[in-house]
Amino acid sequence: MAKIYDVSAVKEALREYKETDIIAFPTDTVYGIGANPFNEIAINKIYQSKHRPHNKPLPILCANINQIKQVTSYIPPQMEILIKTFLPGALTVVLPKNSIIPDYVTSGLPTIGVRIPNHPIALEILQAIGPLATTSANISGSSSLNNADDVINELGDKIDIIINGGLTDIGIPSTVVTMENEEIKVLREGIITKEMIITALKKQLNT
Repeated sequence: MAKIYDVSAVKEALREYKETDIIAFPTDTVYGIGANPFNEIAINKIYQSKHRPHNKPLPILCANINQIKQVTSYIPPQMEILIKTFLPGALTVVLPKNSIIPDYVTSGLPTIGVRIPNHPIALEILQAIGPLATTSANISGSSSLNNADDVINELGDKIDIIINGGLTDIGIPSTVVTMENEEIKVLREGIITKEMIITALKKQLNT
């Protein structure tokens, strides 16, 4: 059964964290579960705990732009605009992965989704541990969860650490964007809309 910590005990939880652990924590969107992207045992535990198909790649949460640069090989100018405009926030950008990222994280794809969450607990964890391969804290195919009690009920016997940070602010997954033929494409729309993305790009590219 997972060890559960409240917001006053995040540092204690981080001291208990091991390289093979799965840790659940609140983000600005929904609760996520994260694991060390360089530890295949931990990554397999994520897939097993969620019943997630192995052909679905895992995105990576980062604490800052420097961590994004650690896990990616190139940031196109348009994506850099979106990163500067919307991150930290509810936007995942799909970028070419750095060769250090194992194929078992990206399901063999040459790209990886990255995001900086706008949440103090998530950022504290990411700053302490480093980038984490992260996905929503729920059984694959079921609704995303926005509180720790539901995470405990759904995954409490399958993961190692849960940080109870109360309700998340947004409650729906992030918007996901990628590049195809030099153009931005929205793969999933969340609170950051396609119109907001187009406006941000036009504003920066026209100045």
